[in-house]
Amino acid sequence: MKNFSDLKANIGLYKDWIVSWRSLPVRPWIKAAQAYKQGNFEKAIELYRRGLKAHPCNPARLNALLDLSHCLFRLRRFEEAEQALRQASVAGPGEREVYLRLARLQLWLGHSAEAAWTIRTCLQKVPSDPDLITVFVTAVVEGGGAAHLVHEAQELLRELHYEPEGFPRLEVARLRLELLTSDSVAAREEIGKLATADKGPFEAVVSFAQILLGEGKLAYARHHLHRALSVSPEHPRVLRLLSRSYLETGVFFEPDYAVQLATRACQATGWKGVREMHVLAQSYMASGDKISALLVASKAKDIGRKLLGSFPDAKKLEQLIEQLSTGTQA
Repeated sequence: MKNFSDLKANIGLYKDWIVSWRSLPVRPWIKAAQAYKQGNFEKAIELYRRGLKAHPCNPARLNALLDLSHCLFRLRRFEEAEQALRQASVAGPGEREVYLRLARLQLWLGHSAEAAWTIRTCLQKVPSDPDLITVFVTAVVEGGGAAHLVHEAQELLRELHYEPEGFPRLEVARLRLELLTSDSVAAREEIGKLATADKGPFEAVVSFAQILLGEGKLAYARHHLHRALSVSPEHPRVLRLLSRSYLETGVFFEPDYAVQLATRACQATGWKGVREMHVLAQSYMASGDKISALLVASKAKDIGRKLLGSFPDAKKLEQLIEQLSTGTQA
């Protein structure tokens, strides 16, 4: 009886495939989609790749590559996930979703200049929209606000007409850019309102926590970071900021816990996040493990060299390496 039910289900899937793609079904991709839904990402990856090799010109190739990249991302195989997305950009050079996913992956890893470049490339091929501009502005802010990129971001925001209530993530990105360029008190207050609102945007909660950290309001910052962790338990930026909060001198100083959190942040980026490794190096140093601190800081520097531009704390990382190498304390 079960075999008959499976047969009926497969027939239905094949019919849906033919209607959607106007081609014969690719059985490995149908099986891959089932494994994907079940959370069996290893099996799904194998099946997606088998189908891609056997059917390089199938009209569903782009979707298969997108699903493949997601499976690889879930397993923290970030280089392979990026490669799949770049293949997807060749298969569908005008598909905005490909560029959005690639830029979001790059932001997850802290590669903000790459993310900004990815969205710039996309905007040469498709009209701008709130999602694309949100990611671009976020990448500009995360990258420290290079002057030419800030100008582009401001121009894109000026040309876009939108209701802030309808696009809260875009509004957070805009406010962060305003805060970066003018240290606006009003922008800080607006981010705070969005963060403390019921079901406030995740980006607002994390950004407000980062502001509070900079103001030395550690307990309040941690409250919001733990709110963010409840939504995304392995988000590297949240883990990194939380780790930083335990490096501040005073009653909150717990360098061993900072090491644990920063290690989780590094693992969440597959040891590709320069900022996460920088904080881990600082945590090791604070806990007295200078050898581990130097090893991690040196690895961060090596990865940073391969990125577009430089991350905002590059000079501080250099100073940390010099300090660790000479064995001196600040």
